[in-house]
Amino acid sequence: MTAAADALVTRLPDAFRGRRWLLADRDRWGDARVLGDGPDVLLVRSADAGLVAMCAGEGATVGRLLGDLACELVADGRTLAWLTVPRSAVVDAGTLATLGVAPFSTWDRMSTDAAPPPVPGEEAVERLGDPAADEVAACLAEANPGTHAHPGSADDAGWWGVRDGGRLVGVIGAAQRLGALDGRGSWHLHGLGVVPSARGRGIGAALTATALRAGLGSGLAWVSLGLYADNHVARRLYLRLGMTVDEENASYARPGHTGGFRR
Repeated sequence: MTAAADALVTRLPDAFRGRRWLLADRDRWGDARVLGDGPDVLLVRSADAGLVAMCAGEGATVGRLLGDLACELVADGRTLAWLTVPRSAVVDAGTLATLGVAPFSTWDRMSTDAAPPPVPGEEAVERLGDPAADEVAACLAEANPGTHAHPGSADDAGWWGVRDGGRLVGVIGAAQRLGALDGRGSWHLHGLGVVPSARGRGIGAALTATALRAGLGSGLAWVSLGLYADNHVARRLYLRLGMTVDEENASYARPGHTGGFRR
């Protein structure tokens, strides 16, 4: 599977072969069809929920590519389950309707390949083992009930937490991803949450810094995460820790969709 995934990268224009989101997820896009051959490329693959499409470009000709895809899907009697494009792209409402998707979320992908500066409170962060899975789940239910992250996933790289009186009041997890073509992997952080009674004490910053330091210290090529575009508090935190914005995205989903796709 890795060979097919690596082959996908060689089919893309040079400008996109180094894009971290694609390198990290190329195991899921290895059999994708590539539409377009210039500065904008649309990738289309099959998933359990249906067809998924993502643009690996700057957005200038995304509308045309999506129009071509819409005509193709109409001819085949199919629609999309999920679509992600750059937020800079202007997507025609009629094309979206033909594709079978509607606005779902706007979000950014951030990453870093450099360890963060020291953060107060890191000494209180502990790496959590499997026996703490139920505690992590209970903390997330209060601190971040909307997350799709949960301990015990097949791609778990680790979970970290902060306790107050023995009770977990903040957690963060990391998932293993592919990474650079030289064989170095990457992590994707998720499930960051601090219970309301413990917020404002820098716990989120300490958790994130610790996870970043652990991943990059183990030789990873980079560590990434995703955040909703309107989460300005989290953005300021991540920028302070040295992360940069790689992609500014808009996602569209089949009406009624309440979950998400790995990002």
